[in-house]
Amino acid sequence: MLEFALWSLSILAGIAILVVVGDKLSDKIVEVARKAGISTLVISIVLVSLSTTLPEITTSAIASYQGANGIALGNALGSIFANIALILGLASMIRPLKAGRSAYENSLIMLASLVFLILLSIDGTLSRLDGLLLLLAYAVYLRWLLKKHARSEVEWEPSGDVKVLDYIILIALGLFLVGGAEMVVFGGKNIARALGISEFVIGATVVAIGTSLPEMTNALYGAVRERGSISVGNIIGANIMNALVVLGIASLIRPLPTDASVLTVVLVLFAMIPMIASLRKAGGIDRRVGAYFLALYVLYLVLIFSGVKL
Repeated sequence: MLEFALWSLSILAGIAILVVVGDKLSDKIVEVARKAGISTLVISIVLVSLSTTLPEITTSAIASYQGANGIALGNALGSIFANIALILGLASMIRPLKAGRSAYENSLIMLASLVFLILLSIDGTLSRLDGLLLLLAYAVYLRWLLKKHARSEVEWEPSGDVKVLDYIILIALGLFLVGGAEMVVFGGKNIARALGISEFVIGATVVAIGTSLPEMTNALYGAVRERGSISVGNIIGANIMNALVVLGIASLIRPLPTDASVLTVVLVLFAMIPMIASLRKAGGIDRRVGAYFLALYVLYLVLIFSGVKL
């Protein structure tokens, strides 16, 4: 019982470190980028979307390195599902979310990234080559995005020299992030073994929800402040990064078996397709769609913890 409490504490403390340190690290990355005169476009498209996904990237990378393949895969796919079904569900129940045309366009890319992931993993494994292809796909997406918005690009004037201390702080925060991820993986692996459930289930639920807290904060804040485009846009960007970057890096470190992920992928599609349809038809997500998302997430928890497999 004491060991179980320690493992649970390890997960909670690790998630807290990931969220708090990840936020500080993302702020520092943007600060250094501005000092170096990097464009606002690169900061907004690349660095901000990266910042909210740092917990998922770090956790899945550490899990893959330690051989906890189920946590590595479950964290990424579970985060995609939680981002839509849980987070957008909650946010749209607070206030219907209005999003612009670009949200619909990028949601199609989100779907394409998931389909690409499915095609690569259809043989039951995400190999190192598959991981490289996923990262290349994200690079192509970024190039398209940067070219599309190139006309609106406004450069920062460098606000100061980047000092050695800036790099030391970045490295220190990065090490704390790795430490937090190791605590989450340590607790998750041991709880899964003690309860006799798969690492994938822990990764897709407890770990995924924990590492998705930055997206949840942004989405709920956007809903309260009537900025639906922030809520929806951040979720779309995070999901594209989860599918292509998080799993790309994790499978480059160690090939990932994907057999346990079928149920999650099916339910992700059950959430993603109505989301895209709602964005196209209504330009946003209303409470009715949000209620459907939340019901789908409850169903997912019941199915995955009852051991249902496809």
